Amino acid sequence: MKGTLHVIASQTWRRTSSLAALAAVAALVIAGLVCPGSALAHERREVAGYQFVVGFISEPALEGQKNGVDLRVSKAEKPVGGLEKTLQVEVTHLESGTKKTFALRTIFRDPGHYTADLIPTVAGQYRFRFFGTIEGRAIDETFTSGPETFSNITSTTDLLFPLAVAQPRELTAGVRGATEAAELAADRADAARTLAIAGIAIGIAGLVIGLGAGALAWRRR
Repeated sequence: MKGTLHVIASQTWRRTSSLAALAAVAALVIAGLVCPGSALAHERREVAGYQFVVGFISEPALEGQKNGVDLRVSKAEKPVGGLEKTLQVEVTHLESGTKKTFALRTIFRDPGHYTADLIPTVAGQYRFRFFGTIEGRAIDETFTSGPETFSNITSTTDLLFPLAVAQPRELTAGVRGATEAAELAADRADAARTLAIAGIAIGIAGLVIGLGAGALAWRRR
């Protein structure tokens, strides 16, 4: 009897463990589907009593692909709303020093979640500076991408298949180079034209002087 009870208890424990494991896996899958951003590399930091979670909204973050600043703000585990009216984000590409300020917008049906849409056209490290106010408190906080925080923008050169196409920055550089070459050629053509006109003018002046000298010499005879 005891042996039978032991077998039943053992089988029941195994079934319970299996069900618990399946439930845990299912919970992870559901969490990944419902909140895909939660698996992304983001930086978490307390700012003036508020919890900031910052990164790119799509990671890995790729050059030339639509992306955006990803910002979640909460206080005591409750989302903080209305920040699209009081906060802005300044985005800087660190290598070039190029910066631009973007307005934040809310994510539909996700309180406390904000983004600023952008298409990063150059690979490298980026900095997000959030400034403004939250519930009357002044905010000026900077987050920088990197191995310990959130994704840098990655070049897509090695990912292009089957045809490697030029990236926007390469096209821009090519257009700039062609424009500069055209401008240089135009400048040289203008200089050559000016010299030619000056040469013609000098030639005409010389001819006039020569004719005048000849006429004067003829009269003296």
